[in-house]
Amino acid sequence: MAAEVGRFTQVEGQVELYKAKTTKPIPAQPQTAAEVNDRIKTEALSRAQLQFLDASTLTVAPLSDIVIESYMYDPKKGEQGALSRLTQGLIRLIVPVETLAKKEFLVKTPNAILGIRGTELFILIGPDFTDVYVKSGTVSASSNKPGKGDKVSMGSRGQKWHGDVARLAKQADVRAANLGRRMIGAMQASRIRAVELPSPTVTLTADDFATLERLLYTGLTGQFG
Repeated sequence: MAAEVGRFTQVEGQVELYKAKTTKPIPAQPQTAAEVNDRIKTEALSRAQLQFLDASTLTVAPLSDIVIESYMYDPKKGEQGALSRLTQGLIRLIVPVETLAKKEFLVKTPNAILGIRGTELFILIGPDFTDVYVKSGTVSASSNKPGKGDKVSMGSRGQKWHGDVARLAKQADVRAANLGRRMIGAMQASRIRAVELPSPTVTLTADDFATLERLLYTGLTGQFG
């Protein structure tokens, strides 16, 4: 049996938990244990919150899909780290500053690889991009397949955006001037697409994070078209 990495603290609606890469899910409930290789899938108007052993918290919005690929926590050695793969939807991840250690949390998406330490952030999966919204701390972001000198944008690239996500999208159509990795600080956001450099950061407001908090309850339905 795989080692427990945390437990569900809140479950609303239909939250499916696929154990150890199985194809038949079980319903997640408060206090259900989560393990390495577990897949969490939320349906419409459903959400879940998971607390890891190191007190880090993961909130999964409706219509999201995430897999916990690895997890390590050894407080005696000061070692802690995790790798999750988000393929759909929106999550919020809070990694307390006091859990900083020799390792870091990594999140993979179809477009990006994110290194997270002592951070509160939201990660949103769009049709062909990953958006990273950092409320506190710092996140290291890079493309899964970085190019050099590619044109990058926080804009919609022809996508019709609706509702809250349209307001969150800010234009930043410029060429990145680094080697493929971008540090995203507190109250900043960046967009990452495959084979492109992460977009230059834009500054966020408290209203932007209020919108993201609301999307944790509603999900991204109707935000893209």
